Amino acid sequence: MDYRRLARVHGALANEVRLQIIELIAQHNEMCVCELVDLLDMSQANISRHVSVLRDAGLLTDRKVGTWVLLRVDERAIEAVSGQLATAVRRHHRQSRQEDAVRRLEARLGLGHS
Repeated sequence: MDYRRLARVHGALANEVRLQIIELIAQHNEMCVCELVDLLDMSQANISRHVSVLRDAGLLTDRKVGTWVLLRVDERAIEAVSGQLATAVRRHHRQSRQEDAVRRLEARLGLGHS
């Protein structure tokens, strides 16, 4: 598992404005920064900074149409990161349950480690 990438993506999502940006773009399929500026009532520089963080984390893609740059959520990237985290949690949870069961059995049999 790429923990550095996982941390970068979750760090990018650990911001209220960036979550709003992801949600708005997902709702509209594609949006430009100017539309986000209007909807979120924030400066273009501020929105661009947040978009840059999301882009660097691999959560947004873009395409140019004339002078417009349209942003799109990379759903595969979000699903991949979510899936990695869920897999890690399940794996460690399953391992912990097995270890707990072994400790309980050892205690019952008087084999526990002191």
